[in-house]
Amino acid sequence: MIRGTLMKPWLCLAVLAAVTACATLKSEVASKPPQGMVLIPAGPFWMGSDPADGSLGVEVGVDETPRHLVNLPAFYIDKYEVTNADYAQYVNAVGSAHQPAPWRERDALNKEPTHPVGDTDYHDAEAYCRWAGKRLPTEAEWEKAARGPDGSTYPWGSVFSGDKANTLESGLGWSRPVGSYPQGVSVYGVEDMIGNVWEWTSSWYKRYPGSTLQRAAFGEKYHVLRGGSWGVPAVPFARAANRHAPELFAVNDRDADWHTGYDVGFRCARDVK
Repeated sequence: MIRGTLMKPWLCLAVLAAVTACATLKSEVASKPPQGMVLIPAGPFWMGSDPADGSLGVEVGVDETPRHLVNLPAFYIDKYEVTNADYAQYVNAVGSAHQPAPWRERDALNKEPTHPVGDTDYHDAEAYCRWAGKRLPTEAEWEKAARGPDGSTYPWGSVFSGDKANTLESGLGWSRPVGSYPQGVSVYGVEDMIGNVWEWTSSWYKRYPGSTLQRAAFGEKYHVLRGGSWGVPAVPFARAANRHAPELFAVNDRDADWHTGYDVGFRCARDVK
């Protein structure tokens, strides 16, 4: 036997212990999301809808078909929508010169600190998430966080319930503090995915794989909003597969009276490193 070719038993055990400790630490890091965020595990999920899910063009949007399997790596997503208080910290840090008119006209950031921030456009949302060390979720990430791996119609199941989300049916005509509908939580523990405010994603509005639908809006023109809001009916807008692509204005095109809608907000995501 050639000397030195075998590792001594004690050294072998030390190496094994170190490898095990690293694997355990990695597992613990992955299982403990950053504060205020939820871990969405890696794996496939069903995205989109089939015509059998409802009346096509009424309940089921023609742009959300066909239903297809998407495999995603693990990621983190905010448990709640970004609030006025959260956004106020950002505004105070970067300055308010370029912020939308509503925050100069009223004191919503202070008067309703626990409500989701509204009247944001894609540029606002993306800038906030970047400032917070995060990013906007992709359309697929948002949908998986809302629907779970099996593609439920709503975060809680297949049937809409007015006590689980703040949509037009609630009759409130305004947002509610985040976390007001814990019974509407998704299978992963994410809240307010449906109703309250629309949520920006980072994805461009494009047709799904296998779709032959033609739309002038498809391409790198519009970013997709998800989830519906207090200002729209649950069907079809609050269905977790529903897609909405509003017109996107350049930052320099916004004037003092610029608005996107008081019911347009967002939440952030982050990669699992």
